[in-house]
Amino acid sequence: MLETGQDNLQPTPSTAPLAVVAIPVEAVVPTSVQPVVTTSVEPAVPSTQYSTQQPSIVKQITHILFAPFRAFYCLVFWIFGVAVLVTALALGASLPIVQFVALGYLLEISRRIVKHQKVRAGFWGIQTAARTGGVILGTFLIWLPAYFMSNYYVDATIMLPDSERAAQYGWQTALLAAFTSLVTLWAWTRGGLLRHFIWPAPVRFLKEGLNRKIYVAAHDRFWKFVSEFPLRTLFVTGFKGFIGTFCWLIIPIGLCIGGMVLPRGINVVCGTIGYIALAIIFLYLPILQTRFAVEQRLSVFREIGVVRSMYQRAPLALWISMVSVWLLALPVYLVKIELTPREVVLLPAVVFIIFAWPTRILLGWAYARAHRRETPRLRLSIWLGRLTLIPVVFAYGSIVLASRYTSWYGEWSLLEQHALLIPIPFFSF
Repeated sequence: MLETGQDNLQPTPSTAPLAVVAIPVEAVVPTSVQPVVTTSVEPAVPSTQYSTQQPSIVKQITHILFAPFRAFYCLVFWIFGVAVLVTALALGASLPIVQFVALGYLLEISRRIVKHQKVRAGFWGIQTAARTGGVILGTFLIWLPAYFMSNYYVDATIMLPDSERAAQYGWQTALLAAFTSLVTLWAWTRGGLLRHFIWPAPVRFLKEGLNRKIYVAAHDRFWKFVSEFPLRTLFVTGFKGFIGTFCWLIIPIGLCIGGMVLPRGINVVCGTIGYIALAIIFLYLPILQTRFAVEQRLSVFREIGVVRSMYQRAPLALWISMVSVWLLALPVYLVKIELTPREVVLLPAVVFIIFAWPTRILLGWAYARAHRRETPRLRLSIWLGRLTLIPVVFAYGSIVLASRYTSWYGEWSLLEQHALLIPIPFFSF
C-alpha cells in the first residue's frame, strides 16, 4: 500500500510525443512595435523647390521690367486704332448712303454705355479698327519696293524703248510683284499683323504653306473679325435715327427757310415761328435720339412725356450732356465758312467725328444715370437746369440761323444739322 502510494506520488515519464504550440507574437509582446526613428542625418535628396521657384521669380522680374514697354505698346495701339476709326467714320460721313453707318455708330456708342453701365463701352471698335489699319499699313509698306521698281520699268520703257535694260526691269518687276503677292497672302493668312509683314517666317511657310487647315482657320478668323463690326445693323440704326430726327426738324427748318425767301411780312412770321419751334425741339431731340438707340423703336420719337421724366431723374448729367452737344457742334460751322476744296474734303468730316464722339459718350453716360434711378431729383435742380438750358438752345438756334451768311450754301445750309444728323451737304465730294 505504501509502496503503491509512493509510486503514485512519483511522476511517471510520459511516452506521448511533445506537441509544438504556436504562440502569437502579440501574446508574447503585448505592446505594438513602434517605428524606429533614426536621429542620424538623412541622405541628401536633390530638392526641386529652388527649380520650381526660380522660373516664377524670373517671370515676375521679367514682367515688371517689360511692363512699361507693354503699356507703351498698348497706348500706341489704342491711339492708332482711334486714328483709323476716326478716318473711316469721316470717310463714311462724306459718302452718300454710307453716312447712315457713321450716324449709326454714333448712336451705338450711347446704347452700349447704357447697356453696360460703363463709359469705356463707348470706345468700342477701336481694336478692330487698329487691326484693320495694321493690315492696310503692312500691305502698303510691303508693296512699296514693287511700286518703285515699276516706276523704274516705266521710265526705262519711255527713255530706252526695246532695250535690254528695259527688258531686265520688266522681268525683275514681275518677279518682285509675284514674290510680294505671295508674302502678302501669307501675312494675311497668319493674321495680318505688322510683324507678319516684316518677317514672313519662311520655315513655317515650307512646313504649313500647303496645309489646308491653316487656310480654313484663316477663313474662320476673317469672318469672325468682320462680325465684330456689324455694318448692316449700324446702317439700319443710323437710317431709322435719321428718319425720326428729320421728321422733327423738317417743319421748323422749313419755316426758317421760308422766313428768308418768302415776301416781306410773311417771312417775319414764318421765321419767328420756325426759330422758336427749332429751339424748343433742340431741348428734346438729344434725349429722344439716345432713347431710340437704346430701345430701337421709331415710336420713341413720339414719347415726349418720357423725356421729361428721364430728365427729372438726372437733371445735372443731362444738362451737361446737352450743353456739350450744342457747344461741340460749333467748330464744324467754322470749317464750313468756305467751300471745302477737293484736296481736303475729309477735313470737315474729321472735325465732325472728333467733336461728335464725346457728345455721344456724355449722352450715353447721362441717360444711363437717369435709367438707373426711379425717383426724380430735387425740384430746385430740375427747374434750375431747365431755366439755364433755354438760353443755351436759343443761342444755338441763333447761330444756326446766322450760319446762312457764312456757309457756302446759304439758307439751304440749315439742313446741315450735324449736331443731330450727319454732315449731308459736303456736296463737293
